[in-house]
Amino acid sequence: MTQAEHTTHTGQHGHGHMHEEVAHGPTRGTFITIWLTLGFLTVVEIMVPTVYSAEWNHHIKVALLLILAIGKAMLVGLFFMHLKWEKPWLKRIALLPAYMGLAAILLMLEEAFRNSLS
Repeated sequence: MTQAEHTTHTGQHGHGHMHEEVAHGPTRGTFITIWLTLGFLTVVEIMVPTVYSAEWNHHIKVALLLILAIGKAMLVGLFFMHLKWEKPWLKRIALLPAYMGLAAILLMLEEAFRNSLS
């Protein structure tokens, strides 16, 4: 079945209702767009430390780099790992490492600030 047939294929769905199935996954143009976007974001990441090189804006630099890294990871996960088109339960399973990372960060922050709070 060609991609055009797959995207517009109409079939029976158990109960006699007709419905249209949508293609599972991105097109070649989507891949190219995401690849170019990732390249642009990488160039921005390289430029951030130069633009925000002063000591007083160190926190802004770190925040921007974290936002860019998270954004790039989301693009890779959603499009190249096809998570955008998966079932919700599979998306939650794929996010388990992120949940674990967040838990590790919270534990490290608690440890770092434990003595300063008491």
